[in-house]
Amino acid sequence: MKDPRSLPDLTLHVFEQDGGWHWGLTIERLHGVGKKVIAFSDTVFGSEAEARADGKMVREHEDDASQRPSAMGPSASPEHSTK
Repeated sequence: MKDPRSLPDLTLHVFEQDGGWHWGLTIERLHGVGKKVIAFSDTVFGSEAEARADGKMVREHEDDASQRPSAMGPSASPEHSTK
């Protein structure tokens, strides 16, 4: 079984809008159809290449993060709280 925290089909989109370049990361929706945006650039880039390079860096970071075990282990759950 696949790890439910993994990001299947993480896709980078680079587009021009309002005079600048932006990127967005999407995944396939688990229920329904279409894509779900999971991250996007706040920065307006001067070129497509700059936006793509930044988006690739973020996508690689997201791919790496989805491969790691969750930080929310049993000791971090509310029922195991020491409060």
